[in-house]
Amino acid sequence: MKNTTTFLSIIVCILLVSPFSALAAEETQMKEQIKVILAPVKGWLIYQESIVPSPDSEHVACVARKGNKFAIIYDGEVQKEYDLIGKDTPIFSWDSKHIAYKAKEGNKWMVVLDTKEGKPYDNVSVPVFSPDSKHLAYTVQYGAMQTVVLDGKELGVYDGIPPQNNLIFSNDSKRFAFVALKGEKMVVNVDGKESEIYYQISYPAFSPDSKHIVFPVKTKNDEQFMVFDGKEGPRYDATGTFAFSHDSSRFVYSAKLKDKAFMVSDGEEQSRYTDVAIPIFSPDSKTMAYNAIEGKKSYMVINGKKGKAYDEVRDLAFSLDSSRSILTVKDGEKWYAIESGKKSPPYDQIFFPSYSPDSKHVVYAAVREKKWFVVYDGKEGPEYDLVYDMIFSPDSQHLLYMVANAEKKWSVVIDNKESTWYDGVAVPNFTPDSKHHVYIVRDKNMWFAVVDGVEGKEKFLGFLKGSEFKFDNDTRMHILGMHMPPEATLGPNIVNLNIELAD
Repeated sequence: MKNTTTFLSIIVCILLVSPFSALAAEETQMKEQIKVILAPVKGWLIYQESIVPSPDSEHVACVARKGNKFAIIYDGEVQKEYDLIGKDTPIFSWDSKHIAYKAKEGNKWMVVLDTKEGKPYDNVSVPVFSPDSKHLAYTVQYGAMQTVVLDGKELGVYDGIPPQNNLIFSNDSKRFAFVALKGEKMVVNVDGKESEIYYQISYPAFSPDSKHIVFPVKTKNDEQFMVFDGKEGPRYDATGTFAFSHDSSRFVYSAKLKDKAFMVSDGEEQSRYTDVAIPIFSPDSKTMAYNAIEGKKSYMVINGKKGKAYDEVRDLAFSLDSSRSILTVKDGEKWYAIESGKKSPPYDQIFFPSYSPDSKHVVYAAVREKKWFVVYDGKEGPEYDLVYDMIFSPDSQHLLYMVANAEKKWSVVIDNKESTWYDGVAVPNFTPDSKHHVYIVRDKNMWFAVVDGVEGKEKFLGFLKGSEFKFDNDTRMHILGMHMPPEATLGPNIVNLNIELAD
């Protein structure tokens, strides 16, 4: 019998991961059309692993080679040739309107934005787009020095700039920060201005409303503290995870002093424990909770009040209206879900607790004697070898999830009804009006779309990793796939599969 890992490996192949299956009372009428986005270009070898879809799943870019030259092919058009194209590029902007990539010409590297070349340097990093797609930043090396280039402008000169996750835009895209080395010490460059110099700095973060910035600091004597909008906080033996509330009005972080750990919430130290974990805010920002450990027992602390002791506390989820919460805990050898104060029956494991968009329904996956099932509003569903990815429709009236059985393989369950069983299922979604659902399946080594249980006629070698169903409206959707037409001589095309449903 195949195990869970084998089942999951079916889905990971060349596409995304997820699940789905049946809803409409009458058989859905669907019309499929294929539009070629990227066709093989004679003389050019396309690197399949470099193919990148745009966020809106309408464009494709990739790296190709011809002899000793490399180029980006964007929506089928070969761009300028270079001696090399940098790893992990091209990338798309968030609005899908721009591409950027690293290119080498001679001994110099540059970043190319669309077709505009940046200044050449000894080396450049993978570029980063701002959330509004209007700004582009990257790190460059020239000689022994480094700097950050933002919209073509160099920001300071430094001895080093940490490369990973260090170019940070605020949510409104109006602010920008990064950490840099000056000699053996560090600074944060925020909006073009340097902070105080510190011995060691961790990566900064902006508040959700973009008005505040915070970063952790470590001294040469191993003291640690937080710097909030330039103001230094108290010194501790260690500082850990931190979080802003969703409305940016509150800030909390974990700290340690001697052998005790605690949260510092809005500048005030909370109760001390053996250890504390990641702080969580409710959507309305009025509730702050975290896991605390005292000896061998765990607690969920909510707004400063310590809850009941358990052997382990794992997941806490809030409803979107913040009126309800669900907590998973281990008591003895069994796991329980505690929803709004009510304790579930015992299970061997509990995973993925969540609420419907209207906050009226709650669901989680549970395991008993190696069999998985969904618990929906307290009612247990059928047993399977695996349950994966429970999804509510936008109107909260429908629930679907993917299941696996060793003999039958994969199916999608929607409103307690199983779909046809397939070799694989992936990228499920509901239409915005919640009237239809769609997913892709693998059957006999070919992939195709399924809408409301109706199988599409167009067959594909696979669907592009990173692409998913995008909706033009309630009845039109598209996704990027790899298609081999009968007349193909150079290899498969990357196409946009457009699906239109009858009204």
